[in-house]
Amino acid sequence: MESHGGSTFCAVASLALMKRLDGTFSDVKLEGLKRWCVQRQQTGFNGRPNKPVDTCYSFWVGATLKLLGCYDMIEKDFNRGYVLEAQSPMTGGLSKYHDTHPDALHSYLGLSGLSLLGEPGLLPVDPALNISLRAVQHLHELRH
Repeated sequence: MESHGGSTFCAVASLALMKRLDGTFSDVKLEGLKRWCVQRQQTGFNGRPNKPVDTCYSFWVGATLKLLGCYDMIEKDFNRGYVLEAQSPMTGGLSKYHDTHPDALHSYLGLSGLSLLGEPGLLPVDPALNISLRAVQHLHELRH
């Protein structure tokens, strides 16, 4: 089975949400996972080796790296540039690739990826839940 950035995020985020990320992987496996994620970056990120970069992986792989504590290993300016190049000058929104039609999925995940970068004007997101930290705080307040 081939590794994939989206399913890798789902696994790592699930472990983080269950507070089981620490101790699940051996040091060797954890370093291999980090290396695999970092290697997904060309300018933006791809989801699998030998595939083109895609706006959505700015979040999927970026959030995985945040959860693994190694987001500082990426070239942030390259990632930001790729996502912003995918913006439609006519309609707004973000597309999968430069010069293609924008869609809601890639717009949302691209903005989430920019938020991980600390883009001005965007609320910070929780990398495991992919909702704003403000929304997370609100949910915690509802529980109590």
